[in-house]
Amino acid sequence: MRSYLRLVAALMAILQIAVAALTNEQLLTLTHNQGKTKVIPVNDQNFQKILSGERDYHLVLLLSSAVPQINCVLCNEFHPDFNIVANSWFQDHPNGLGEEELNDEDSPKKNVYFLHSEFAESRQLFQLLQLNNIPKVYHFPPSSSIKANDYIKEFDEYQFYQGVHRELLASYLKSVTGLQFNIYIPPDYSRIAINAVFAFTFALLIRRYRKEAYNIATSRPLWSSIILVGVLLLISGYMFVQIRGVPYVREHANGRVDYFVPGQQNQLGVETQILSFVYGILSASSIILIKHIPKIKSPQVQLIAVVIISLLIFIFYSLLLSVFGLKGMGYPFRLLNFF
Repeated sequence: MRSYLRLVAALMAILQIAVAALTNEQLLTLTHNQGKTKVIPVNDQNFQKILSGERDYHLVLLLSSAVPQINCVLCNEFHPDFNIVANSWFQDHPNGLGEEELNDEDSPKKNVYFLHSEFAESRQLFQLLQLNNIPKVYHFPPSSSIKANDYIKEFDEYQFYQGVHRELLASYLKSVTGLQFNIYIPPDYSRIAINAVFAFTFALLIRRYRKEAYNIATSRPLWSSIILVGVLLLISGYMFVQIRGVPYVREHANGRVDYFVPGQQNQLGVETQILSFVYGILSASSIILIKHIPKIKSPQVQLIAVVIISLLIFIFYSLLLSVFGLKGMGYPFRLLNFF
């Protein structure tokens, strides 16, 4: 009878060890062993040991893939920000939360640990979680369950939104853990070095070619051209296209292609180029008509030039008014009707 009881006790101990989660101290040691990036790698060999069993802490798991065949753009975009949040947390809490925060009677806090699982190394975990798309970020709260695989029912999922990923993730973690997450962006030393070399080279060239640099800096035609090009780009909707990320053209199923779309809140990429060209022709024609044609000494040649330039202005201004009428359906003014 005693041997039977000992066998049962041994089996129970083995079962408890099998589903026992890692302790705070073990996870903290694992985190410190990761080097610069304070994110613990999770794979098919260790995910049961890390995720199963009773937890006295929060786990934040990123499931993604950097495999070129999968070509997960959002994974590659989000992963660095995930690492920044994890590193920032451990920069503030290198040894976890303090005793006062952990034992606060009014609002006790729990430590947070960050995990990352790569698809190529965690196919069993991805299949167990029934993932159809990635990336995914799961938050596993503290748990008293000691059953294996109970973590599948215990997590909540982070929702991806447009914006700065690290700030959105920090805000989400604050809401689910009740902890404050500060963000510390590490300096990009390679960019600093490149900028320093560029600045030094630029200063050296300015010092060596002072006269030429002065002539360039005080050149009215050069700065007038730069300002004119900048103004033409901005009034033609270049910033709108860059911010909205609109398509270049709009293609229909029957093969028809639209280069302009109605409405003042809609614009295609090609519209910016067309309007920049129209504004450029109108600007250049006006400058020629005002500044250069009066310098022509022959009256006959001057008259012909005035007629040609005026006709050019008339045609392109008619095109501009037609575009205005297309964008604003109630715009009443027309010269030549192109649309």
